[in-house]
Amino acid sequence: MTSYRRHAITGEPVIFAPERADRPGAFVDTVDRARCPFCAGHEEDTPPEILRVGTPWKIRVVPNKYPSVPGAEVIIESPDHDATFDRIEHTAAVVRVYVERHRAHAGAAHVALFKNEGARAGSSIQHLHSQLMPLPFVPPRVERELAGFAHACPLCDDVADDLVIRETSAFTWFTPYASSTPYQQWIVPKRHTPAIAEFTSAEIDELASLLRSAAAATRGIADAFNWMFMTFPPGSAAHCYLELFPRMTTLAGLELGTGTFVEIVDPVAAARRLRS
Repeated sequence: MTSYRRHAITGEPVIFAPERADRPGAFVDTVDRARCPFCAGHEEDTPPEILRVGTPWKIRVVPNKYPSVPGAEVIIESPDHDATFDRIEHTAAVVRVYVERHRAHAGAAHVALFKNEGARAGSSIQHLHSQLMPLPFVPPRVERELAGFAHACPLCDDVADDLVIRETSAFTWFTPYASSTPYQQWIVPKRHTPAIAEFTSAEIDELASLLRSAAAATRGIADAFNWMFMTFPPGSAAHCYLELFPRMTTLAGLELGTGTFVEIVDPVAAARRLRS
């Protein structure tokens, strides 16, 4: 049974979900090599689906069998076990599902939407998918960024040309000047909006194209990566964005103990390599 506790000093929330210890690969740095529950023909291996796109299906949304929080979902992005995001043709449909499922949980305090690609990035099943978690609290990072946006919006400022990887009419894909991890990237909508639930159909199509390129560029650097949608409450002064980074380094004592990161790759050099 999932429960929530608070750090004794800061009051920050901690999720307790003992049932997740039963999931494949919970305590080892390997992916599950058994029968894949996300492959076509294995639909009975997942809980009953919430949503299906295509006949035969191209995308399925199912409840997470080992949820961290009630209502957690898995977005299975291809029936093909060996598919990667940069090689599927229906990326716009996937991003549209991201937006639709985000809207479906509008009553949550925060909706966490993220991808763990590869065992080093936290994935226990080696099949293309993302996860969505409706949280009953606002995470500490989101609270800190909300406070920062209350003063001004740095994401509305122009980005230095040498940091820009690609730009479209609706988005800028770039390496942040104060990146905290090697090859960290942000994809930021040019329209100031706090949540992806507010994206238009045209913005969804453009984002899907950029995400496909970003996945290809990042996979060219490392097999494992994460991305997460940083979204904020409707009506807030915040500006949503997507963060993506390959898993090339390990968090150590300084990062875990202080929350301060040591960056080892110049973001200008990172942007140059990602552009190529």
